[in-house]
Amino acid sequence: MENQAEIARFEGTRLLYEEDGTTNTCDATFLISTLLVFVAKGDGHISALETGKMLEIVSSQIGAGSAEALQHLSSAVMTLADDKDIALRLRKIGQGLSAAETERVFDLMLEIAAVDNDLDSGEADAIKFAGQILGLSQNRIYSALRALAPK
Repeated sequence: MENQAEIARFEGTRLLYEEDGTTNTCDATFLISTLLVFVAKGDGHISALETGKMLEIVSSQIGAGSAEALQHLSSAVMTLADDKDIALRLRKIGQGLSAAETERVFDLMLEIAAVDNDLDSGEADAIKFAGQILGLSQNRIYSALRALAPK
């Protein structure tokens, strides 16, 4: 029988997921913002280009202005710093996304990594980890990394 923690779906900007027989909800921007910040920080710092792209992505995902997007990203930074179980929490949320939703979220991570045309090894590691959190195959993750590698 399928684990109930693996059932998740987007409804607008809300992400609904089952855990321990209870339907939980979080803002889909939580998952997206946290993974975006994680990937952007992969090389040790977040550049102005990455910040701008993250603001653009989050704004378009929630249909809000830059101030609200910045608030979501700031919250993601704090969550990454304070929540020791964040990877497990994100994994539980992301496990049951449809294939299309998972690909959509992963593609956003790739956009952040590619924005400065310099794939740092830390960013590559962050993409690998984000892909694993989303439940993607190693083939899919490494294929994306090869596509980002300088020619």
